Amino acid sequence: MRAFGRFVFALTLPAFLGACQLPPADQSAPAAEAVLAADIAWAEAFSSGDIDAAVAFVDSSGSILAPNTPIATGPEAVTALMEEFHSTPGLTFRWKATGTGAARSGELGYSTGTYELTFTDPKGQPATDRGKYVTVWRKKADGSWKAVLDMFNSDLPVPGAGG
Repeated sequence: MRAFGRFVFALTLPAFLGACQLPPADQSAPAAEAVLAADIAWAEAFSSGDIDAAVAFVDSSGSILAPNTPIATGPEAVTALMEEFHSTPGLTFRWKATGTGAARSGELGYSTGTYELTFTDPKGQPATDRGKYVTVWRKKADGSWKAVLDMFNSDLPVPGAGG
């Protein structure tokens, strides 16, 4: 009977010890810092006009939801969207993260912030738009962060909407 007790103990011990594992460490703070660094680097790449470098910050299945245009998903569509932006006369487009956060696992994060866009309108006059954005980021196997979803919209009223 004693042998049977040892046998049962040997079988149940691994299950019992496995249930006592500590939860994984909270990775949200270092992930949020990495997201901020990625957001800043993406803004610099876009502002410099280096479209290839800017597109490289977007996941291969990532989407950009820009105002007044269809959703751009995947490298070809994102490249076309960024080329269209950069063809705008007198364009400057700057954004700045004002907040970041991340999942406890450190695998997903987000950045939020504001942007300012200036360009030359069709009448040759300078125009400015200001707004906000949110970007969802995913950590890749190589440790880099890629935007999987980016959305921005204006704080300004629609022209002619009144009020």
